[in-house]
Amino acid sequence: MKLSEPHKPAPSSRFDAPYACVPPGEVTGRIAALQEKMRTAALGGCLLLQNIDIFYFTGTMQDGALFIPARDEPTFWIRRGLERGRAESPLEKLCPWDSFEQVCREVKNRLPAMAKLGMELDILPARLFQRYADQLPGLILTDVSPLIRKQRAIKSDYELECIKKACRVTSEVFAAAKTLIKPGITELELQAELEYQARIRGHLGIGRMRAWNNELFFGHVISGPAAAVRGYLDAPTNGIGLDPAFPQGATIQVLRPGVPVSIDFMVNYRGYLDDATRMFCLGEPDAKTARAHRDLLELNHRLLAAVKPGLEAGNIFELAVELAEAMGYGDHFLGSGPDRVSFVGHGVGLEVDEFPFLARGSRLPLEPGMVFALEPKFIFPGHGVATIENTCLVTQNGVERLTGDDEAIVVV
Repeated sequence: MKLSEPHKPAPSSRFDAPYACVPPGEVTGRIAALQEKMRTAALGGCLLLQNIDIFYFTGTMQDGALFIPARDEPTFWIRRGLERGRAESPLEKLCPWDSFEQVCREVKNRLPAMAKLGMELDILPARLFQRYADQLPGLILTDVSPLIRKQRAIKSDYELECIKKACRVTSEVFAAAKTLIKPGITELELQAELEYQARIRGHLGIGRMRAWNNELFFGHVISGPAAAVRGYLDAPTNGIGLDPAFPQGATIQVLRPGVPVSIDFMVNYRGYLDDATRMFCLGEPDAKTARAHRDLLELNHRLLAAVKPGLEAGNIFELAVELAEAMGYGDHFLGSGPDRVSFVGHGVGLEVDEFPFLARGSRLPLEPGMVFALEPKFIFPGHGVATIENTCLVTQNGVERLTGDDEAIVVV
């Protein structure tokens, strides 16, 4: 595979943009690893269209189509932003997009008849898939997403440094919350203040999700009975939000003494996310929530102690349910009734719903280098929530908690 080395000039030298590019070795190593996986799976190549997968394998996020053959160098056809792509990516073959038909013709010319061509079938719109299928007769279109997602689950040293930086920013945001929570402040005002603190520290602002119809904005600042209200987001807590058009997160209700507020926050540093939740309270928290939160921390620590390489991810979920039931919280763990979610943790990286999922039935073995957010939470309809969440790294011997703040409810 021929790739340009050393790296081409960064945008800062050509466009006066104040940021650094993805290291060239990251991109070349990722492509080589995927090519090896494709050869093992008897794929002739893959054609990637989703922006995050494109960014992961090119170092630039431009609109186009990335073809990675199982052997030989990749080609990235770019509709818009070709010069920026060439400045940001170490790939050699970044070409202008002449037409949809031209791209399909070149892909066909580089593969033998009846070769398997991988595409992102977990997220590709059916209409777009059908259009490619019509233009690529003689090729067998198959799903390459599992190969990509399993590869992305193991983070490199560079990726871990980005995630750890996001965690440090989150810690600073939580520290700022101690000074921002005051009598008379609303959930919305607090969230806006926290967003500002994160942005000036380098948070890109966007939290990306791969799952269909899931979306979020910064995170959730929720308190009291409204915090226990279920919404459409596939997460243990949602909150009411400001409008049915986006029914999650903060409201305009004022924080009340003795009623804890849950701050579920996410920072995006150089594309990489962390995910963490802490609780704060004006004065001493009510007895029910305080007791539940102490029990929740005990449950959380026992889950972390159980994490080790080789363990199937679903085993952590089963242990979590068992512990919650033994503590008497079975009806309130990860939701209530039919609104309960079926996971206690999820991978984080360029997206917030990466592998591994600590979910019911997951057989994926945990491996060193995997990063996940562990979020056991108790939901009490009509009362409130008890929450905790940490971003964690699977190591050779167990697990390392990357979000290092005190986990107890912070009394302000």
